[in-house]
Amino acid sequence: MITLTNVRKQFGRDIAVKDVSLHVDRGEIYGIIGASGAGKSTVLRLMNLLETPDSGTVEIDGSVLTSLSTRQLREKRHVIGMIFQQFNLVANKTVYDNVVAPLKLAGRPRATHKERVLECLRFVGLESFKDKYPAQLSGGQKQRVAIARALANEPHVLLCDEPTSSLDPNTTAEVLDVLKSINERLGVTIVIVTHEMDVIKQVCDRVTVMADGSVYETMDLVPSGVPVIDNNPSWFVDQLKKAGETDA
Repeated sequence: MITLTNVRKQFGRDIAVKDVSLHVDRGEIYGIIGASGAGKSTVLRLMNLLETPDSGTVEIDGSVLTSLSTRQLREKRHVIGMIFQQFNLVANKTVYDNVVAPLKLAGRPRATHKERVLECLRFVGLESFKDKYPAQLSGGQKQRVAIARALANEPHVLLCDEPTSSLDPNTTAEVLDVLKSINERLGVTIVIVTHEMDVIKQVCDRVTVMADGSVYETMDLVPSGVPVIDNNPSWFVDQLKKAGETDA
């Protein structure tokens, strides 16, 4: 599904990615983890050529992206969704307008826009928020809008760059639940870059550990599942007490 072969990327004198090769199977949730500066986000951006590799090849869904023309690459990106740590929503646009944007860019028939936008918002549980603006949303709601936007063009692949790093535990669980549903119900292949070990353990089928721009190790996992987290403050108190008992 996704294959990187001997991919290298340098910024000035800094070699961010050093001859990385990895393969993501169709239909899996694949994690990439490592310390800050390990090169994991650069690898993710190389997957859809937001960063162009200095050498090596990138293949997605049978197409070698590094061999495509600008027009062909633009068309291929329509089936590669991406979500970011900072959501990247347009502040002066409503939720509806944010989600409809990729449909317009892809040239989808205007008559299909409303139905598709509402379908995507319904999937992430935010249909009733379509007329709100980003400033009126919580962090978790913003990320779910970003996910809905990424789903608009029915992607085969969803690339996630630190999708939960700015979220609290409860909201993280909500976002991971949505990503898991996208994978299971829609068959979308998902790649998650994160520094959070729990995210990897809970949803990923395989993980690559990166260090100093290189692959340190790739291993299979059995996901533990997304935990049920209660918004009630007593839940947080109980968890803190349990942690204290464990430390003792």
